[in-house]
Amino acid sequence: MNEKKRTTTRDIAKACFVSQSAVSMILSGRKDIHFAPETIERVKRTAKEMGYEYKARAKRKKTGTNDTIMIMCPSLATQYYTTLIQFITQEAQEHGLCTLTAYTNRSKEREEYYLNMAADTGFYGVIYTYAPRAVTSLNHLHEKVPLVLINDHNPDLKIELLELDSKKSGRLIAAHLLELGHRDIGYMTTPLSSIEVPRRRRLEGMQEEYERQGFDPAMIHVISGKREDQETITGNKHYDTGYGLTRKYFKKREELLYKKKEDSEEAQILKEKKKVEKIEKIKQEDISSKHAIENKEDVKETGLENITAFVGTNDFVAIGIMDAITSLGYRIPEDFSVCGFDNTLVASFSGISLTTIDHCIGEKGAYAVSMLMNQKNRMEQKDGKREKKRPIMRLEYEPQLIVRHSTGRR
Repeated sequence: MNEKKRTTTRDIAKACFVSQSAVSMILSGRKDIHFAPETIERVKRTAKEMGYEYKARAKRKKTGTNDTIMIMCPSLATQYYTTLIQFITQEAQEHGLCTLTAYTNRSKEREEYYLNMAADTGFYGVIYTYAPRAVTSLNHLHEKVPLVLINDHNPDLKIELLELDSKKSGRLIAAHLLELGHRDIGYMTTPLSSIEVPRRRRLEGMQEEYERQGFDPAMIHVISGKREDQETITGNKHYDTGYGLTRKYFKKREELLYKKKEDSEEAQILKEKKKVEKIEKIKQEDISSKHAIENKEDVKETGLENITAFVGTNDFVAIGIMDAITSLGYRIPEDFSVCGFDNTLVASFSGISLTTIDHCIGEKGAYAVSMLMNQKNRMEQKDGKREKKRPIMRLEYEPQLIVRHSTGRR
């Protein structure tokens, strides 16, 4: 004999024309969810008529957010940050922790909001993936919540650090381009505000390397965007910055070259008029000395029109540069070389093959979690008392130059 089929909440929901979740919430007596009185009465009556017996589930221990790591992220359109978030999350899950990504778009107000949330609701800790703007709030919070920063060193911050020495990265890029014979280069970047430490330090590193090798740092031409929060066509402001600035540069370059040609022609006409009596002699001298004169002028000239290589402040800016260059009919690296920073996955694609700097993204993400856990352990002593003074760790990763096909000899 077949046993009578057991009634489920799905059967009740079908009979009452409501959702299964509504039935569960009504029968469990949830006070924080409101339903119409007639709906509640109908569900309870139907459940009784169908012989359904509600069995309360064992309540799980309520933990709130004390097992959740907040990840402060300025951009979700850049692969560097999404990759970093992925490695942080994977490592956190290995230790039974969760993560919450707080997208700030580099807004101080949003940072303040999320930091207040972390303090008020008891987050496990906070990992910053970029240079913070809410410095004062962070310094107040570091005694209450474990904090780790993945960025360049900031002496104003009292939090543990996984350091990226962006100056070293800049020096590596500059040395590589100088070795290839490039002299005038363009550094294309999103805005160089005082708070954006890595962008400025990369430039400073390149300038230092130029000085070290006896070249004028003014040969590094800074071409930067004006707005941080600009609307973009593709949704990736870094790519759009590189593409847009490059197109503008080449338009300006054409104007400079045209003006230079006009000035040269006018000077030549004036010269011939003044020295008409020695025209034959001048022609003979021009044949033998023209090459030497032109080389001398090239050495002195450090104008924008002489750029032979571009450096994007990150890989996506660099890829935008590459697309703009090829859209104008130029070749990479035959006509212009391009470099980036971060060594994201797309930089290694065969159609891109971008020379860049590797910052050990995976290792940094995993170790940031370990540093956070160590802080948590030090803050929670067995007797419930925290140490009056806690050591602040600072770990530096060594950048590595990754040479691919986007750079070539001048």
